[in-house]
Amino acid sequence: MNISEVCGYLAGIIFALSAGWYAWDVARRKVTASVATFFIFSLINASLLVSLISKQVWSVIPFTVVGLISSVLICGFALRNKKVYFELPDKIGLAGAIIGFILWLFTKDPAVNVYVISLVNLIAFAPLIIKSFKQPNLETNLPWQINLLASTFLLLSVNSLSAVVWVVLVRQFVCSLLLNIGLYRGKANSSL
Repeated sequence: MNISEVCGYLAGIIFALSAGWYAWDVARRKVTASVATFFIFSLINASLLVSLISKQVWSVIPFTVVGLISSVLICGFALRNKKVYFELPDKIGLAGAIIGFILWLFTKDPAVNVYVISLVNLIAFAPLIIKSFKQPNLETNLPWQINLLASTFLLLSVNSLSAVVWVVLVRQFVCSLLLNIGLYRGKANSSL
């Protein structure tokens, strides 16, 4: 096993801890999560997983599997908490997931889906990032800090200069970093 694979597995394991903690926080109603957002994340992760397997981008697979399972769990817990709303980023995420899949079918290239899904995931993740800046009290810090550690290991799993390999890793790291900056700044400002 090479360093890229080790980092990929470490990222998946650490992400499982982070995602499990976050899902538990949603289940205990400590965090407010949107059913639509995590339903979209479930679709995105399922589509991404199939595309990554088709392109044989193995280093991201453990992380993506955890993302799929945790999104489904969080969606279920959020449904139980009756937090159902379908905002513009959710609509864009759903449309983008469908467009990515259709483009993949037309081009017969799963990389096209990976690129579209990565862009769509940025858009779908934007409300969480914005919420972390504006309402940091609606999120818990530790799961997202652990997520950033997992995202760092994921970034270290890059084993090729091919865009299909690094686009998911960079997108994940950037989203996690921005969310953590928002939580840190928001909590620091609220304590003043």
